[in-house]
Amino acid sequence: MFSPRIPRPSSILRPLVAAATALTVVVLSGCGSTEQTASSQQSETRTVTTMLGDVAVPTALEKVVVLEGRRDLDIALSLGLPVTGVPALEPGTMDLPAPIPAERTEDAEKLFLRGQINVEAIAAAAPDLIISRFSDIEPVRAELDAIAPVLAIGDQDTSPWQKDLRLVAKATGRTDRAERLISAYDKRVADLKRTYADVLAANTFAPMNYDLESDSTDTRDNRLLTTVMKDVGMRPSAAWTRSVDDDQAIYGPEQMKKGYGDADGLVVLVSEPEAWASVQDKPLYQQLPAVKKGHVVRSDRRTHEGAALTADHALDVVEQLLKTYRA
Repeated sequence: MFSPRIPRPSSILRPLVAAATALTVVVLSGCGSTEQTASSQQSETRTVTTMLGDVAVPTALEKVVVLEGRRDLDIALSLGLPVTGVPALEPGTMDLPAPIPAERTEDAEKLFLRGQINVEAIAAAAPDLIISRFSDIEPVRAELDAIAPVLAIGDQDTSPWQKDLRLVAKATGRTDRAERLISAYDKRVADLKRTYADVLAANTFAPMNYDLESDSTDTRDNRLLTTVMKDVGMRPSAAWTRSVDDDQAIYGPEQMKKGYGDADGLVVLVSEPEAWASVQDKPLYQQLPAVKKGHVVRSDRRTHEGAALTADHALDVVEQLLKTYRA
């Protein structure tokens, strides 16, 4: 079991830098120069407006901590920020390649288990900046504010990944880099639309998430992979359409064919190898038209949430599915 080192709170919490020093504040517009401008070199902070109000971010960053480890981590890494503290993951059995390879954070300190935020461990890490979802930050906002500036971003339910990427990029002087990432994503989406225009016009699709514990499947419209599928122009099946209306379409063990029998192509989201084997053995799964015709690819829950890195990985999954129509 992961057991982070817990320091004494009295020796680590420091007052806000903004309360102790008078700093020159420079607000950078999205259209301005970004990587290293004369203005940013002469100032000590950049101020941006977040869901929790204005935040002054140091122009010189050496230690960045993320709290949730998906969208926040994706954004920090894709922008080239010095990530030095991350949540640790419980040992798992997922066997597919991860959208964010583990080696990208192998030098970062594992501060606490994901979902179990430890403020004292964060303070001991002495970050220059903390990034995470609004929902993670809000319950411990006062404690985090006493450690370092805190950038609150959204999640898949509240904001597009591009919006959050641009916010963090503006705060850290990396808007050029963010725009390059977004442009690369848009170009790849356009290329797939053009290359597979006939396939997209002639077929319907659905993401199908399988939960081994409940032996049920569901389709949700607010996951990152689902967003990517829509961006590419995949026409939704009935299950997908119902998830748009109801936020989530859930099907029990005997409803799989009812839920996904009209989808010509499927992305099956199954995280563990044993769960994937269980799905494939099901007679109702074997009867699905998409399965019979070989228009199925597998992904896992790591494509539920993220930003540029995960979106590019999701495009890999989508392209893999579209290629089955060319075989």
